[in-house]
Amino acid sequence: MTKYLLLIFSIFLCISCDSNQLGKEFSCESPSPNNLETVEDFKKKFSVKFPKHWKINLYYEDAVSSIYAADTTLALSKATLIDVSFINNPDNIDDNFVYKVKKDNEELQLTEVKANRIKFKRKDAYYNLAKGKRGKFNYHILNFYSKTQTGFIHAKTEIYGDSLIDSRLCSAITLLNKIQLK
Repeated sequence: MTKYLLLIFSIFLCISCDSNQLGKEFSCESPSPNNLETVEDFKKKFSVKFPKHWKINLYYEDAVSSIYAADTTLALSKATLIDVSFINNPDNIDDNFVYKVKKDNEELQLTEVKANRIKFKRKDAYYNLAKGKRGKFNYHILNFYSKTQTGFIHAKTEIYGDSLIDSRLCSAITLLNKIQLK
């Protein structure tokens, strides 16, 4: 009996250690926002929980299905914008993939702040935090990619301005951890 309990505990420990590696990368200890609602993408490939008062838009085309979300009750310089997409693409998260992301940042005149390959829900993942300018605002963008069986999830978090960057980033990561594949 003790062996079974130990096995169950070990499995739970492995799953929980892996589930918030992105939050650990940024030393996040944000509590989960209240009044969340589950939003499913148009093609029913994934769902995410967002605060009920956020504005949500769905988008799709042949190879992509996206959920755009933002707290429009706040000024742009205090809000967080999140775009989560399921992309049908056989690319792996390898050195070539990472190179393309870094090259895209350079082309957009963004400076890499932090990047790493991690596990997300036991799948290969990669994140890249970069900063630069967008119009008159200082700008931070977190691109997060997680491999799936038929493609990958790309979650983009945009933060404009200089107010509460770490807090807004951690709140977004808390929501990204609520992505569920179908």
